[in-house]
Amino acid sequence: MYLVIVGAGKVGIPLASSLINEGHEVYVIDHSEEAVNEVQRELGMVATVGDATQPSALKEAGLSRADVLIATTNSDEVNLATCQLAKLQFKVPRTIAVAHTPENAALFDLAGIDLVVSATDLVLANLTTALPTHPLIRLMPLADRSVELIAIKIPAAGTVVGNKLTDTRLPYGTKIILLINTDGHTKSLDNDSVIEAEDEIIALSSTNSTAELWEILTELR
Repeated sequence: MYLVIVGAGKVGIPLASSLINEGHEVYVIDHSEEAVNEVQRELGMVATVGDATQPSALKEAGLSRADVLIATTNSDEVNLATCQLAKLQFKVPRTIAVAHTPENAALFDLAGIDLVVSATDLVLANLTTALPTHPLIRLMPLADRSVELIAIKIPAAGTVVGNKLTDTRLPYGTKIILLINTDGHTKSLDNDSVIEAEDEIIALSSTNSTAELWEILTELR
């Protein structure tokens, strides 16, 4: 999966590190040359100095082929503008934005941002592996920490392999954000979406239901 992260700060850098460790391709944009140099030094990854509210900077980042854009800057205005550009001009399938002012969260929702994270309650979790072959990755706790963004890889011999996503019993309140195949490409989330071996599911889950969700998606035949 290819992700573009806007903002190389306390949120952006740890998130980029976790995603890289999971084998995803990540590109970081920040207006600060010092911050970009730190990303390149610490993570050895592609990062560039640029204004993410300008289409030229997003084009340079290859946003037209990105699966997800995550805006993590300290400015709600920049995060909103960047996500809108990503959606409307570059047709990015999923956008995630950090909102620093709680009142702005509703505005982000109205603008069509797929996931809005409140900065006041955002705490990036360390990589957590349930089982080496079928990992559960807690990407970030959200809101009052009763909900979290997680990634689960489907085992090749899993009981859900071959099932339609809509036919799979999921815990109440679970929201599937992305379904990613082994090539790193996102799959459509519709009534005909089929879960295949080694797919990765990115989902919003109640922290009380995450263990149950993991058991359902990784149960072996």
